[in-house]
Amino acid sequence: MKNKGIAIWAGLIIIVVFLISNVFSKDINLKSPLCKEGLINLSDWDFEGNGNVKLDGYWEFYPNKLLSPIDINDQDLLEKFYIKIPDRWVNQVPDGVISDKGVGTYRLKVKTNEDTYMYGLKITNIRSSCKIFINGIEMGKIGNPKADLEDGYLTKVLPFVTFFPSKDNTLDIIIQVANLEYYNGGIIQSIYLGSDKNILDYYLKANILDMLDISFLLLSGAYYLVIFIKVRKDKYFKYMGIICLAYSYVYATGNEKIFSRFFNFIPYLYIIKSRTTLVCLTIYFISLSIREMSNNFIPINYMKVIKVITIMNIILTLLIPTRTASFLEILVGLLNVLIFILIFILILRAFIYKQYGNVDKKLIVFLLCGIIIMAIQYINWILYFFSISSNNILMTTTFNILLISISAIFIRKYVKAYSDLEIMSNNLIALDKTKDEFLVNTSHEFKTPLNAIINISQAILDRYDKNKEKNQENLLYIIAIATRLSNLVKDIIDFENLQNGQMKFNKTIFDINGTVQAVVDVLSYMRRSEEIKLINSIPVGEYYVYSDENRIKQIIYNIVGNSLKYTEKGYIEIKANTIDNYVYLSVEDTGTGINQYNQNNLFKRNIDTGKINFNNSTSSGLGLSISKVLASNMGGDLYLKWSELDKGSIFEIKIPKAHNEMDEKKLNQYVYKGCKENISIIDKNKNLKASTILHKKNIDEESVKILIVDDESLNIKALQEIFDENYYETIVAYNGMQALELIKKHKDIEIVLLDVMMPGISGYEVCKRIRQEYKMFEIPILLLTVRNTPEDIEAGLEAGANDFLVKPFNSKELKARVKTLLEMKASVKGALKIESAFLQSQIKPHFLYNSLSIIVSLCYSDGELAGKLLGELSKYLRFIFDINPYNSFISLKEEISFVKTYVELERARFGDRLKIKFNIDETVLNYKIPALVIQPIVENSIRHGLMKRISGGTVNIVIEKNNNHIRITIQDDGVGIYGEKLKKLLDNTFTMNSGLKNVNKRLLNEYGQGLLIDSSEGKGTNTIINIPVEQ
Repeated sequence: MKNKGIAIWAGLIIIVVFLISNVFSKDINLKSPLCKEGLINLSDWDFEGNGNVKLDGYWEFYPNKLLSPIDINDQDLLEKFYIKIPDRWVNQVPDGVISDKGVGTYRLKVKTNEDTYMYGLKITNIRSSCKIFINGIEMGKIGNPKADLEDGYLTKVLPFVTFFPSKDNTLDIIIQVANLEYYNGGIIQSIYLGSDKNILDYYLKANILDMLDISFLLLSGAYYLVIFIKVRKDKYFKYMGIICLAYSYVYATGNEKIFSRFFNFIPYLYIIKSRTTLVCLTIYFISLSIREMSNNFIPINYMKVIKVITIMNIILTLLIPTRTASFLEILVGLLNVLIFILIFILILRAFIYKQYGNVDKKLIVFLLCGIIIMAIQYINWILYFFSISSNNILMTTTFNILLISISAIFIRKYVKAYSDLEIMSNNLIALDKTKDEFLVNTSHEFKTPLNAIINISQAILDRYDKNKEKNQENLLYIIAIATRLSNLVKDIIDFENLQNGQMKFNKTIFDINGTVQAVVDVLSYMRRSEEIKLINSIPVGEYYVYSDENRIKQIIYNIVGNSLKYTEKGYIEIKANTIDNYVYLSVEDTGTGINQYNQNNLFKRNIDTGKINFNNSTSSGLGLSISKVLASNMGGDLYLKWSELDKGSIFEIKIPKAHNEMDEKKLNQYVYKGCKENISIIDKNKNLKASTILHKKNIDEESVKILIVDDESLNIKALQEIFDENYYETIVAYNGMQALELIKKHKDIEIVLLDVMMPGISGYEVCKRIRQEYKMFEIPILLLTVRNTPEDIEAGLEAGANDFLVKPFNSKELKARVKTLLEMKASVKGALKIESAFLQSQIKPHFLYNSLSIIVSLCYSDGELAGKLLGELSKYLRFIFDINPYNSFISLKEEISFVKTYVELERARFGDRLKIKFNIDETVLNYKIPALVIQPIVENSIRHGLMKRISGGTVNIVIEKNNNHIRITIQDDGVGIYGEKLKKLLDNTFTMNSGLKNVNKRLLNEYGQGLLIDSSEGKGTNTIINIPVEQ
């Protein structure tokens, strides 16, 4: 069925080619009338609607004479025949009348109509020279038709187009034809008649088609040769380049004869010789290119036969005289057909016996179809040569199909090769990236513990003999860290040994309880907090296994260590039970759990850290995969029994147990001695000792509270020891969310030491969220990172960090940077206080100037009132002088008193035009606010709002407590502020109203939020101040 389908597909391709070859152009109407006895009636033909007409049929023919329009009318003196065109004249007249080499005159009368005035005539191939007359007028000639060579005869075969009007609805077409050198003579291809426009269109389309074919072959040839120059190993490109360039010349010298038009001086018979030679060469190079695909297609002996035939054809073509060389066209065509048939048989044989190597089967069928079509092309060429076929377009179409078929095979081959290369390249890149990640993460795994050892050791050295209990705890930490490093080195060595198949095991009988307890004792110092319980629930002396104890300890260490890494609170419990001949250890934790994707990739033997981590943290990526292989190689197994996100996981280790039939004495020699006395079992409700979350000391008022954020307990411990002095207080967060919660809870945090790589949200994201609430000088952030590339530094600074320090760091450098940031924070706070004092001082002279102006004006009109106002002003000044410019906070009660004093002064000036109302929550009067923030706003409402109106207006002051804020609202019913001015009011570039800008800037510096102003022209202004209240 499969072969049948291929055969059908191949047949369809051949049929399509024939259809293409027989329908050359839609411009030719195949149902046009035929010529009969030298006459064709086109009086009813619509040239515009029905298209051009082939002037096929029977023309008048006068053999052995070149007659002019005058001579041809003397019918009594002339011998006349009616012969069919297109065809050789020798086939249409009795034997002996005329030979292929001779002369003759063709005549056709055409009856037309008045619908078309201008006509066109298209001649494609007349052998081998001609002169055309229409209605007695010579329209042109191709070559020089003469009866004898000595008379100036010239062979030339070119397409010809001419345009002319009709005369009395009649066309008299006379064509003189001479062929004294070529093998056969006559009108070989159809002559087309149509309107001038249609004939011109047809002529242009034919030329454009030829130019496209030639350009396609020239570009393809150049492309193949350029590739060959770059890749000299593949000769296929050289062969295809030569084939394409050769066939571009064959195309250029056929059909519309593009080459001959540009090089008209080259004799036509020389062009035939060169064309025949190149056709022979292309056949040979086509054979070479097919053999390049697979040697089985054309064996070497057959290749020699093709080579001999090609050389013979070329020699005959070059040596035979020019005038008889045209005969070789038929011989070369026949030999080429035989070569293609031979190639077809050889490829078909290889296809049947499946001797085609790596070449795709479908592409072989495609190639076979192309070869069949190519052979048909040469048969068509022979038929065209003898005028049996009038269409030579098949040559162009078939070769293009063959070229595409052969190219498709190699394109497919190279696409596949490139695809394979790309896959291998991507694999190599992935492996290289994995290697780099492994080296980076392994380095991180070494750097972090080593840095902790260095810093903790330095802390011990600094406190030597001062705190023995603390030193002992730190030494235990160092032992735990060193054990972790030792296991990491073991993992790396084991990975290499497993890769090389060199792993060795030392199996003994031992009590699994002792092994588990040893791991628990070491890892108890690696816990994050006292909230994690590390529980060994395996009874002493009950479960004995037969395995390599060190390797089992390594597996348990990796599993429990992994659980510790992803458990923030709850417990990690190790249990054991026996099934058949195996002991099953289960490690259960209440950690983050593992998603389905990571469960599927958990134990893959690779060093791709991204596939074995499931909480966005980094590790060497070896522990679980190596543990799995170790367990399998010791006759057991390791697998994930259960896991659910945010609930926990259970890992199970399967270990061969000690044989029951072993006698008691032999078993006892392996029992862990003194285990009952020396190993303490962890009670489920008892917490192990671990690092405290909060280091509290005898803290005085000047202590600095530091928030340490890191997911690694070793780093936490090291940083706590570095900042262990009495004037430091440290609080700890193991992830970003904990850090954000602690910042909300502890308002007195002075600085944050933030690790970048953490589970959950990264350090960058934590930094961004802190900056949403606090400015850089309010809570400085020092990033601690293992990476210091420009991209990492830029990301940290853009997130809002003040500084960064690369791990491993020196404790003295860390202290120096923390001290610098704290001093920066203190300096900024001092500068803000000075700026506030300056802004406050700007307001005082302005107010005093206005107040004194009012009093001076009243001295002349109302001395008693002026005295009263002087008393109010004196009272106000006493308040002003009592304000500390570096701590300019006063109670709301005092601020309201200032406002009332100011209003009294303004009432003295404006009288009843000014009204003021107070609505104040009495419970908030004792709260402190920056001095002189309400009075300038009231002044602005009076001066720029109410007093702009003749009738004046009212100012409403409302003070109330709203959740965690005191809300102060100053509302007036003055003229209001138009939109554009309102936008610019608080802009530093706007020069007016410095009082409001000063208040706004002071509020921004102090609270991070300024004035809220809502106003519309003609409807008054509403100004709001929100003062945060500490709980």
